[in-house]
Amino acid sequence: MAAMSEDDRDTVGVLGATGYVGHAAVTELRERGYAVTPAAGSEHDEFPSIDVRDRTAVRSFVDDVDALVNAAGLVGIDACDENPDAALEINGFGAATVAWACARADVPLVSLSTVATIGASDPETGPITAATDREPATTYGRTKLLGERAVRTVTDGRVPSITYSVTNVYGRHEPGATSGNSVLDFFLERAADGEPLPVHRPGTQEFDFVHVRDVAAAIARAVESITTERHEPTAWSYVLGRGRTYSVLEVAGLVADGYRRVTGSPLGIELRDPPSSDDPITDRFEVDPEPLRAALGVDPTRDVEDWIETELRRRLEEGSTIEEGGRTDRHGESTSDEMV
Repeated sequence: MAAMSEDDRDTVGVLGATGYVGHAAVTELRERGYAVTPAAGSEHDEFPSIDVRDRTAVRSFVDDVDALVNAAGLVGIDACDENPDAALEINGFGAATVAWACARADVPLVSLSTVATIGASDPETGPITAATDREPATTYGRTKLLGERAVRTVTDGRVPSITYSVTNVYGRHEPGATSGNSVLDFFLERAADGEPLPVHRPGTQEFDFVHVRDVAAAIARAVESITTERHEPTAWSYVLGRGRTYSVLEVAGLVADGYRRVTGSPLGIELRDPPSSDDPITDRFEVDPEPLRAALGVDPTRDVEDWIETELRRRLEEGSTIEEGGRTDRHGESTSDEMV
């Protein structure tokens, strides 16, 4: 493991530091006093670029840090369906490359994955946990599952690691930062423009949502755990979510109600026929937050209903955050659809 910095702060490397969650993690870690070494996944004006498929570059980066957060990945169902080879190389082989470099250098690892590796929850077996059988139905879920298994195989018995399977991330970690790509953020942006909220029938699909700042806080807590508490070389896995599901139609109703309270005007909800697609439809993503709460004390606190009205007021004051032709983050880099 690399030597401690002169001011006795651990140096934490963050791969994927310009991404939606990665950038929030960098901010959170710095606020908690860590010396953070960020790396972007592509050319960037501020941060060095590290491609997780480049073994030499990854090894060199890992050798200079005390702990590593791997937030790099090709994120989203659509992005992975459109680029399946890249998804395999980045989410699968790239995660293995990072884990191998960490095990080789004795550097603890925090790795981010998705509940898309698991599939829908089964009412007969209860909410999703890390122990739930994996049945991914998409390229995104399958390639991330390959990465999860590589991390466990490579690190278990060699170096401490924590993997989070994250639910649907929403919100912004600070004013002006990029927002998420969840249905919550989509509806908020529509509402900020005064546009009706489109809901594909039947609108009963249920999802768990977790705020990006709660995810960043959980990452920082994992770093703290594997650098100061859990020194045994074990691979731990947890599901990271709020433990509360909302249907798409329910979310639309909450946003419309918030819009009415903020502006005094109604906002329509339009039920539409779903587009024809061969993609599987997941009816319910219910997760159990108790194992993570018991192990690390991680308890996402931000409430969807409270956030909607507060964030809607901010966005109405700022004006619409969506530009014709796509979304860009605070660094001007395109962000892919995120459905975790």
